[in-house]
Amino acid sequence: MLHHQRFVLPQGHPLPSSYDVVACSRCDFVFADTTGTAADYDRYYAQYSKYADQGTATGGGGDAADQERLRTMAEAIAGRLPDKHARIVDIGCANGGLLGALKARGYSHLLGIDPSPTCVENARRLFDLPVSQGWLLALPPQAAPADLVIVSHVLEHVLDLRRALAQVRAVLSPHGLVYAEVPDAQRYVECLAAPFQDFNTEHINHFGTASLENLFSSCGLFCLALGRKTITVAQGVPYPAVFGFFGQASAGTPGPAWKRDPAFLQNVGRYIVASRSQLAGIDQRLAPVLGGPVIVWGTGQLTLKLLAETSLGRAQIAAFTDANPLHHGECLNGVQIVAPEHLVSLPPHPIVVGSLLHQAAIVARIRGPLGLRNPLVTLEPA
Repeated sequence: MLHHQRFVLPQGHPLPSSYDVVACSRCDFVFADTTGTAADYDRYYAQYSKYADQGTATGGGGDAADQERLRTMAEAIAGRLPDKHARIVDIGCANGGLLGALKARGYSHLLGIDPSPTCVENARRLFDLPVSQGWLLALPPQAAPADLVIVSHVLEHVLDLRRALAQVRAVLSPHGLVYAEVPDAQRYVECLAAPFQDFNTEHINHFGTASLENLFSSCGLFCLALGRKTITVAQGVPYPAVFGFFGQASAGTPGPAWKRDPAFLQNVGRYIVASRSQLAGIDQRLAPVLGGPVIVWGTGQLTLKLLAETSLGRAQIAAFTDANPLHHGECLNGVQIVAPEHLVSLPPHPIVVGSLLHQAAIVARIRGPLGLRNPLVTLEPA
C-alpha cells in the first residue's frame, strides 16, 4: 500500500471515487487496486472520453506541441518499419493524429481503432483515415493481420493487461511488431506539475522501463528497443514517458525473468511525498478566500481531487465551468457544470482557476474573449 486516492465525481460517473495505489512485492509494478470492472472502464471511454475534444486533449495534433510529439513518434516508427506498405493499426488512436503523421510520411495501409464514437468521427474527418470503433478486448476483424500495432498512452488505462496483450498478439502478422508508449512513473517526481496528477481516475497502471519489459515478456513479446523521452502536454509543462518496440518470441523461448529497478519505488515514493506537500500548499492558498460564493473553472482531475481533499469541497460553489463541452449539463458535487459563456449572466463571484497545467490559458480567456472582471483565485502565484 502506497497511497489512498479519493475523488469527487460527476453524478452518474461510471468509475470508482477512490482506490488504493499499491506495489507488487514480486516485481515492484505499481497500480491502482480499483473496484471498477472492465465494463465500467469500457463505458467510461466510450461515453466520457476527454480525448474526443480536439481543443482540450492531445492526440489529434491540435497544437504545435502535440504536432511535434506526433511527428517525433512517427519518425521513430518509420526508422523501425521502413516499408511504406506495411499495415499499421493504432489502438486507442484518439483523434487520429499519429496515423495522420504516418500518412504524411507515405504510409498507405493504416487503421485506427478507438472506443469513443466521437474520436472515430474526428479521425475520419481530420485525416481522412479508416477508423473503427473498438477496444483492446473488442478489436474489429479488419485489425488483422498487422505488421505494427501501436498502443501509445493506452496501457496505463487498461484493467486486464495480459488479456489485452493476448488480443494484440492475435492480430499481429508472424513478424509483426508492437510499439508501446506509457507515462514513466520513475520520473513523475521530476515533472511534477499538479499534485497526484498521474493518480487519476483513468491512469490505473504506472510503468517504469523494467515493468514495461516485464509485462511484454510475460505475454510472449520480447524487447527490441526501450527508451525514455520527455514530451510537452501544455505550454511549459513537461511529461515523462517510456517507450519500446516489441516482437513475438519464437516457440521454445525461455520464460521471463523478472527485472527489478531498486530506484523505481523510491522515486514513486518521492512523488507521493511531493504531491502531498503541494496539495497542502494549495489548500492553504484556497482556505482564506472561500468565505463566500465562488465559481470554479475546470472540472478535470485536479478539481476532482481538490473537492475530495481540500477546503474547496466545503466551499459555496455557485457554478462549475469547463471548456470541454462534453461536461456541460453534468452535475458535480450537486452543482451544474455550465459553458464558459454562461458566466457573463452570473454575479461576479470570484473564479477559482482549478487547473495548474492550463492556468495561464484559462486566465487569458477569462480576461480576454470573455471580458470578465471577476476576482481570480489561482492555485499558484501567476
